[in-house]
Amino acid sequence: MNKLIIILGLLLGAMTAKAQFAFNGQHSYDGEHKNELSGYVMGGTNVVCGGFGGLEVSYRRHFDDHWHAGVEAQAQFGKQLYSADVQGGYHMKFGWSDFFLDGKFVYNKYHQWNAKETIGNLSLMWEMPYFYLRVGESLIHYKVNSLGYTEPLTFTFGFGVNIRPRWYHWNLGLFFRNHDDFYYENWNINWGLHFYTPAPFIKNAKLFGEFNIRPAGSMSQLASKYETSGKLGLKYVW
Repeated sequence: MNKLIIILGLLLGAMTAKAQFAFNGQHSYDGEHKNELSGYVMGGTNVVCGGFGGLEVSYRRHFDDHWHAGVEAQAQFGKQLYSADVQGGYHMKFGWSDFFLDGKFVYNKYHQWNAKETIGNLSLMWEMPYFYLRVGESLIHYKVNSLGYTEPLTFTFGFGVNIRPRWYHWNLGLFFRNHDDFYYENWNINWGLHFYTPAPFIKNAKLFGEFNIRPAGSMSQLASKYETSGKLGLKYVW
């Protein structure tokens, strides 16, 4: 009887480890597919420019279960915003937790106002089966024509929860954060909903999407809506 219990325990542990390894951590290496290519279309409305739309594409390479690097590019029409970044990071697993130390350098150009923004960010993310927490710091430099200004410390934070564990093949969750793919701000927080699910008829691919509301002055008494937007994309691994 004791031997049977031990064997069943080992089988259950192996199944759990396999499930975790296949879908473990946000963008972590699954042990088989080292390359990730993703893109999304986006659209929304902003109080400054009105309606806008855009496209984003990104590539990430996993060198092993710990190290990764990648690049992203984006164009937002309406805002006349063009962005690119390079990034790299280190992944470490401890029990049910995944830890990600990520560095990113972002370049944004607001073509209509001849404004440029460069951002250096370093963040640590802790991810558990049902939630994640991200904290970090950013250095942001703005330049409009010949005038420039630097914010030496901009606190980065984010939190999200899912209704299913992260290794499940589909999921739905809520988030709030003061950053997005190409911007980092102090106290303008995105509140939103995200999902992912296997892509129909495409092996090794999944659909993902996001809806978020970005209030103006969301950490103060103001509640006016600054921006509402949505994303719908596809991620493919090989």
